[in-house]
Amino acid sequence: AMLNWFFQWAFCSAAATIVSGGVAERVQFPGYLVFTIVMTSWIYPVVVHWTWGYGWLAGGADYSITDTGFMDFAGSGIVHMCGGVGALVGAAVVGAREGRFDPGSPSDAFAPHSLPLIVLGTFILWFGWYGFNCGSTLGMASDAQGTMAAQVAMNTTLSAASCGLVVLMLRFAILRRYDIGGMCNGILAGLVSITAPCGNVECGSAVVIGMIGAFIYQGASILLQKLQIDDPIDAFAVHGACGAWGTIAAALFDWGTGTQYFNGWSGWGCLPEG
Repeated sequence: AMLNWFFQWAFCSAAATIVSGGVAERVQFPGYLVFTIVMTSWIYPVVVHWTWGYGWLAGGADYSITDTGFMDFAGSGIVHMCGGVGALVGAAVVGAREGRFDPGSPSDAFAPHSLPLIVLGTFILWFGWYGFNCGSTLGMASDAQGTMAAQVAMNTTLSAASCGLVVLMLRFAILRRYDIGGMCNGILAGLVSITAPCGNVECGSAVVIGMIGAFIYQGASILLQKLQIDDPIDAFAVHGACGAWGTIAAALFDWGTGTQYFNGWSGWGCLPEG
């Protein structure tokens, strides 16, 4: 029981810390502490109860939503969209940093101060994502769980790589220069996009999910700038918009019979021979 609690604590803390990026440089620690208490004691537990906690979205014979229920293998919607929407609301409420959308501000006034740290942080997150996604098999005791974890790891890798590369190309087309920071955010957007469907889609689908996630991330990032909502690290674009996309993708790309059937949690049937 304590091991499961600690595992869920890690997801809960991730949902809360996503918001810190959206309100960076504008919120004092006591205010953020109050928000964190509300998020971790009320908002996130309710979302989890409805879904992973076998609530009304869980599906099955005892619930009326559908037979299959809500599919989110490792938290695109439950964790990332929850935190991403919190970041959007926080960024909108606290307002923009002084001079952020001032036409007279230098073009590099709000540029990242250290690309090496961004790249390092991205690779640390990418590595940790295998713990989140593969760990969501909740065990490695059986052949089925082991092969499922391998499938999840491959899907996670492919989506992150494809999304990062597509964002790099999109930013080059828009800015006429290589935007490494944007590529790193693209990698994270691909990871968020595949977090929900990583356990019920094929590898080719993971590539497509990541590529579509790149356009969703870039579109959301541009939209927030047009609306003059100051999200310093694109927390909503990465976690909120791509979290919503990942949850939808889990149904659209499910490895059922074409588009005629949705397996959800029951779609895994790969077992090693022997």
